[in-house]
Amino acid sequence: MIPAQLSSRQDAGRCPLDSRRPAFIATMAAIAMTVAGCAAPRQDFVGTYRCPVLTALERIHQRGPKTTSRNRFAIVSIEKAPQRYVQCIFFDGDVRMFCEASSGAYGPVGEADHPLTEEGRAALKSLGFTQADPQHNFTRTVDLGEPPRVEIAADMMLETLARAYGARMGTRIEVTAPLGRGAEDRCGVPAS
Repeated sequence: MIPAQLSSRQDAGRCPLDSRRPAFIATMAAIAMTVAGCAAPRQDFVGTYRCPVLTALERIHQRGPKTTSRNRFAIVSIEKAPQRYVQCIFFDGDVRMFCEASSGAYGPVGEADHPLTEEGRAALKSLGFTQADPQHNFTRTVDLGEPPRVEIAADMMLETLARAYGARMGTRIEVTAPLGRGAEDRCGVPAS
């Protein structure tokens, strides 16, 4: 059905929003600036904390053997929030990593620090995570290429902390990586 204001031939080519176009454009510009403003703190967070995560992953990759996954993992979490983490383990000769993001399913029953809001769940989905069962974590596989570009996993892990669990500048993180120890010393950032 054609709206009444567009039923005449002279109005047929005109957009019904033409009379409101300046307000529409201004509103869209404001939304774009807000979205960009939200991305900037997240980018700052990822940039600031990238070094210890990247260094840990590089050290794990360098320390063999690549034929096993034993101890070849890293966990990046928000300090004092044990259910806000993402963990990845190398496999397939280090060209891939299997990653899990916390769903809260493995935390203490009734824990006040529940890790995910609906926005957090949506963020995990947009980052490529899926959850086959609500009693398990969210999972995804990260292709690193050959030779492995571990920065892909490092950025994804930090982006997950920021988008799904609310990490921002000033949030202290913990990097746990048995084969990647010493990353914080090299980077000088506030990670435990």
